[in-house]
Amino acid sequence: MNIRIVPTIFVLDEVALIDRLELYEGLVESVQLDIADEEFSQQPSLGVERMVGQATTLKREVHLMVLEPIEWLKLCADEAVELVVGHIENMSNQREFVEEGKRLGIKTGLAVDLETELRELDWMVVKECDQLLIMTVRAGKEKQSLSEKGLAKVKDLRTKGFEKEICVDGGVNEKTIKKCVKYGADVLAIGSAMWKAKDVEGQHEKFKELVNEV
Repeated sequence: MNIRIVPTIFVLDEVALIDRLELYEGLVESVQLDIADEEFSQQPSLGVERMVGQATTLKREVHLMVLEPIEWLKLCADEAVELVVGHIENMSNQREFVEEGKRLGIKTGLAVDLETELRELDWMVVKECDQLLIMTVRAGKEKQSLSEKGLAKVKDLRTKGFEKEICVDGGVNEKTIKKCVKYGADVLAIGSAMWKAKDVEGQHEKFKELVNEV
């Protein structure tokens, strides 16, 4: 299994965005831009246009915690985003989202919040996704502990035969990262446990070591 460690960026202003991007440039290949509106977060992030419009050498994956994420696919494609994942909770039509991504030539995925059951996913559409993102905390909030409920979903998806990428997002740190991999996750979205480290490069190496021990 090819495991990817992807730092997440959830910021409220452009200064913080630039600082965070510079922190990861040269260290990792890809980052995940977490973008939340008022529907998902009491403290919404910087908007989609400004997040994806900021120049960087990093490959970008966009996690849209917004109303009707399909409306932002064209902009993300124009800005050469690698992957766009939209939450099904505020999405009118899962198939339309994935098919529009294919039409635009961009990878797409579906995201499921912590309290959302897997039965809410359209399995026929899931088979066409490039990634499923499983929240292991409630979307739109930081500093939460990883929930076993989210990891159980990852295991269930693998049991059901989903073989493409499964990303776990929320509460991934030194204590939980190995468990995430054991349950079947192969993309590990890491926020504060990465950027708040005194030695970010050293922390990234530590995470890679822990993954290799699984």
